[in-house]
Formats: sequence, structure tokens, C-alpha cells
Amino acid sequence: MPDCRTRYPILLIHGLNCRDDWIFSYWGPVTELLRARGAQVYLSGQDAWGAVPRNAWALLRRSREVLQETGARKLNLLAHSKGGLEARYLISTLGFAGRVASLTTICTPHHGSRAAEAWLGRERVCRLAGPRLESFWRARGDHAPDFPAALAALTPEAMARFNAENPDSPLVYYQSWGARLDRPGWDPMDRFQLWLTRADAPTDGLVSPASAVWGVYRGTLAGVSHQDSVGGRRRRRPNFDPGVFYVRLVQELAEMGF
Repeated sequence: MPDCRTRYPILLIHGLNCRDDWIFSYWGPVTELLRARGAQVYLSGQDAWGAVPRNAWALLRRSREVLQETGARKLNLLAHSKGGLEARYLISTLGFAGRVASLTTICTPHHGSRAAEAWLGRERVCRLAGPRLESFWRARGDHAPDFPAALAALTPEAMARFNAENPDSPLVYYQSWGARLDRPGWDPMDRFQLWLTRADAPTDGLVSPASAVWGVYRGTLAGVSHQDSVGGRRRRRPNFDPGVFYVRLVQELAEMGF
């Protein structure tokens, strides 16, 4: 069995529209697979629809809890989608760089998402969907869901400002992966998302590989959707097994001394 024991604990940071205490695991089997192989793995616990700064403060509290519990000096942050932006805000704006060894982002819109821009352009849809999503997640534990702020933060224009305000720290190792979905198959969610982001093609259904580039770019997961890149739907694509991918990712962090 592969050994996934890293020098520093791992904090898994989820993206939009899910919580770590939701009945469906955002990370699918990944968390338990890593723990079974010796990794110290913790979940982040921020809001499903929180604005980036507020969620980053929640990450700060959670990170301090993990450091205190484990006695570790630093953490490895492994983030998907919008969670990668919250991790960067934590490192840069909140001054947590000295306690972070590495940040790995998967399908994070570092340079913005045209899908977010498209949704915001549909004002009537946002007026209908936003309050309903906020109410849904507030009833399930969100402290301050903010649909407009969470979505607006993901546009290319907003991300240009974010990147200028949150430069990388030389104390942290940054690496990233993107994904590209060329053939959606039968899945209606994949089909709809690809249609929505057709002006930004190619994408994983929400984020383009070009937008996902940050730090050392490790590559593009071909034929993989935004949701499937994290394993929450528990689907194995012909050329991508989330469990195998994340086990290898963590092994590499261990080999690099993180």
C-alpha cells in the first residue's frame, strides 16, 4: 500500500456550493484513502457560499486548530476551485505564509471564469437563484452565505485585482492542475456547463486550463470535468481515477519534503 505520510498535515479546502458536513462528501473517497495510507488529513469547514475574505478567515481559524492539535509547524493546503483563492488570501492578505509549506490548487480560476461572468449577466436568474441558495445553505450551517459576492469574485476582472493584491509568498511552494472536458457524454450537468462556457473553451465545464495555472503548472487532466476532478461524484473516467491521482499527489509532496 502506498505511503502518504507527509512531513506536515494536509488541509483539504473545498470550493463552491458544498460543506464538509454535508451528507455528500465533496472529496468522495479521497479523504479516507489518504488517511488509510498514513496521511494526516483535515477538512477546512468554510461556508458553501461565503465571500472569499470571510471564508479565508474561517480557514485561518481552522488552520490554527489543526496546528494546535497536531503540534506541526506548517500545513500543506490542497484546494479545489474557489477554495484555492481563499487559501491564497489566507497566505497573502492574512499573513499566514510562515505556517504554510505548500499550496496545491486543482481547477482554481486564478485568472477568472467566464462562467461566473455569464451567470452574473443573467440578472433575473441570479435574483431567483441567489436567495434560494443562500437560504438552503444557511439552514445547513453557513454563517454568512453571499451569492453575489462569491460569484462576482470569480470574474476575470475581479481576479486581476485579486492577483495584484495577493502576490505569492517566497515561503510557500505553489503548484496547480487544470482540467479539460471535451466530450460531455450523457451527463446533463456537463453538457450545460460546457454550453455556458463555450466562449471560454476549452474548459472543464466551469474553469479553463489557462485560468487554472498558478505556480508550477503540473498539467491538464484531459477528459475530466470540474466536479469529477475532485472525486465527489465518485465516478471514474476512462483515464482518471481520483483516488489514484490524489494518492500520487500526496506521495509527491512527501518526496519533496513537505
